[in-house]
This record gives sequence, structure tokens and C-alpha cells, in this order.
Amino acid sequence: MNGIDRSSSILREHFEEHRTKLSRSELAVAEHLVKMPIDVLIFRSAEEIAAETGTSDATVIRTAKRLGFSGLPELKRVSGRVMARTISTSERLEQRFRATGDDLEKVATQMFATAREVLTSTEEQMDGAVLASAISIVEEADTVWCIGMGTAEVEARHCAIALSRAGVRTRCSSASGFTLANELIDLRPADVIVMFHAVRETAEFKLIVRQLGDIGCKVILVCGVQLRAKYADKVSAILTCIGSPSKLASWSIGAIVIADLLAYGVAVRNQQQATDAKKRLADLRDQALGND
Repeated sequence: MNGIDRSSSILREHFEEHRTKLSRSELAVAEHLVKMPIDVLIFRSAEEIAAETGTSDATVIRTAKRLGFSGLPELKRVSGRVMARTISTSERLEQRFRATGDDLEKVATQMFATAREVLTSTEEQMDGAVLASAISIVEEADTVWCIGMGTAEVEARHCAIALSRAGVRTRCSSASGFTLANELIDLRPADVIVMFHAVRETAEFKLIVRQLGDIGCKVILVCGVQLRAKYADKVSAILTCIGSPSKLASWSIGAIVIADLLAYGVAVRNQQQATDAKKRLADLRDQALGND
């Protein structure tokens, strides 16, 4: 990447495989994408690429699909993986500064657009049958443990709060190492784990999933596409969140929505339980404020 070849070899491979299927305008877009440095490509919107190639945003999106991707977000995400592996986080931040500039109004527009992209991509990955299965697993649990691995503490805590308000008994942890081991002593086979993990596989993550399987707990994994491929047969259900290679919007956006879907799904199926939980919460709040 460092000054040698900043374009995407994966994208070039897709281009060579599919180029004969492209129309003239699609070929113009594809050739433009192939030549574009990755650290530029991941910040480009369909509208910007269309303006640069004299085409339309619909043509850009269609070209991404013709090249074998689900759309432009996946094209950027797959192309950007090599950058994530080979460039330090500080260098990526510097690239982000260069790409966005310091016009905060423009930056806000980019960030909102990326957030919409994250949500749209996450929705496209949603499998209704898997979601329904995950909700059923939560319904049957004695206690639902919401565990946030690495940076995913906020998502796990949000999920635990949302489920508790639907009448589900929950526990939450963002601990690691020996501390997490001490907390998991209380696990029982009738418990369910909802585990949030935003990044790549780690030794600790592998160990925990294996240990949970040994205990007999069912595991719902909320993760990205790479972990989904590796753990499809190792957990009870996988719900996929899509991040953005530009990092202008957080993976957490999709994860929070998935947590809300789980909680609301349980509430809809168990409306009296959810209503009773809301009433208890309101009573406790009144007591805490001295309004009883």
C-alpha cells in the first residue's frame, strides 16, 4: 500500500472476470473504480463516482452488482479489507482527515450518508427466519447474558436494557480474561448468550465460544460478515451487522437496531409480560423519585 500500488487487487480480479458482461457505460465506471486508490474509493459515494465518470448513480450501483458484489457498499468494504490489515489505525485516521477535509457541513453530509449506507447494508443481510429463531431462543432462556467483546460494550448493554424492559431476565458483561471467566461461573445450560463482536476473530473469542458450547448454552452472535462465515455452524444463530470501511459511521448503528429487533420481537410475542415489565419499571422510577 505504501506508494507501491494503492488500488484493489480484489477489485481488479472481479473486473477481469466480469468485464465482458459490462455495457459501455458500466465499463467506464468499472475502469474508473479499478484505477482508484483504495483510500479514495472507500469515501466515494455513488453520486460522486457518477459525476466523475459522466454516468448516473444507478449505473454505478448496477456496475458494482455486475462485478459480483451486492452493491457499492460491499465493493468498498471488500476492497478496503487489505487496507485494514496493512495500515495502522493512526495512518487510517490521517487518510480520513485528508478525504473529508475540515468543512464540518460537508463532513456531516458524508457521515449521515455513510450511516444510511450501514443501515441499508445491515438490512440487506437480515434473514427473517434467523431473526425469528433468535427471538424464540431468547424467549426460552432462563437468563439472557449480553456480552460485548472488545469495543462492543455499548451494544451489549443496550441489548440487556431493551430485553429487560420486555420482561426478560438479563445480565450484561464487557469483561475479558480472568474477570469474564469469573462472571461466567454462574452460567447454566438453560441460559442464552447474545454476544456482540465487531472485529476479527481473536484467541479469546474462539475460546469463549468453545467454552459456551461445552456448557450447553445457546449462543446468538451479532457480528460482521467475516465472523459469520467462520461461525455459522458453531453457534445457534448469527445476526450480521455491516460496518463501513471509511469508519465515518459505526458498526454499532446496525448492532443497536438488531438489539432493538430482538427485544421488540420478544415483546410482541409476549405482550402481557412486556406490559407488566413496563409497569414495574414505572413504579420503580416513581419510588426512586419519591413520588409514591
